[in-house]
Amino acid sequence: MTHNTRQPWLANPWQESVFILAPALLPVALVFAFQDYFTTHEVSTFWWVLLVLCIDVSHVYSTLFRLYWDRQTFNTYRRLLIVIPVTAFAVGLLLHYYDAMLFWRILAYVAVYHFVRQQYGFMRLYARKEPASKFNRIIDALAIYNATVYPLLYWHLHATDKLAWFVKGDFITLGLQNYDNVLIFIYTAIIVLYGVKEIRNSYRQGMVNIPKNLIVLGTYASWYVGIVSFQGDLIFTLLNVVAHGIPYMALIWIHGEKKTTLNFSFNLKGVTVFAGVLLLLAYVEENLWDSMVWKDHPEIFPLLAGLPSLESPLLLSAIVALLVLPQVTHYVLDGFIWRFSKDSQSRL
Repeated sequence: MTHNTRQPWLANPWQESVFILAPALLPVALVFAFQDYFTTHEVSTFWWVLLVLCIDVSHVYSTLFRLYWDRQTFNTYRRLLIVIPVTAFAVGLLLHYYDAMLFWRILAYVAVYHFVRQQYGFMRLYARKEPASKFNRIIDALAIYNATVYPLLYWHLHATDKLAWFVKGDFITLGLQNYDNVLIFIYTAIIVLYGVKEIRNSYRQGMVNIPKNLIVLGTYASWYVGIVSFQGDLIFTLLNVVAHGIPYMALIWIHGEKKTTLNFSFNLKGVTVFAGVLLLLAYVEENLWDSMVWKDHPEIFPLLAGLPSLESPLLLSAIVALLVLPQVTHYVLDGFIWRFSKDSQSRL
């Protein structure tokens, strides 16, 4: 047995504990502490502003800091960073014009894939210093995907009429209810297998990988409680958005702090500017969505509330494709945002 007490933090244990690890666990504790409230309330204006506007939409724009506003990175990958949004707009326009429901359904599944892969990515970041072993990597991958895929399967089997990702009915219903027991058995078996593997490895290495295991635990807790334990829109939105958006923005922040040459200071003043820019962009986007498409929150967006509804299907499709562009670009680029090996400025 070897003894290694050094935890695989990325930069700052306190920052990572608060902004990467806690967002998946604290909302779960909040839901159980105030269960009566969360099970009897929907997403009010307050919760919509806090969760959707301030976190979910805002975190999408943090990609700008990582790629588009980092001059060296943008110059290195200029063609890719231009082609992706242009292509996404063209595909979105054609798809929405052809079938709006199909557009939202495909976008929902792209978003889900992005959310699932982010958890795998965080788990791999904190497992990067563990002894290289194909067996360990396979079990880790099974465990983190198990944490997200089983609740998603449960959603497709039992909750398509209770939950929606973007619009009602965007997930298809699977007629596999007879396989519930099989799915639960597989879900539980993978948890046990991962637990046994971690106990064995912790004994051999003389330490427990705390951040990695908290990522795994938080993923299991937030996805299971948000989808399986409760099927309320408020609980799902709270657990889903906080666990995803805040850690992503924190990772952008950490990346900024670890740059070898800084064009932007991520101190208190820098973070204030960082958050302020994201909130401003999110507000502008949602203002356009609400005034031209949804018309759900005129009390939040009074300036353009009087705009008439879009009558032209082609114009509506163009507006939707344009407004969803930051989101789609974020989803696509995130597939390899942290794999730019030629980005010599990145130490992550």
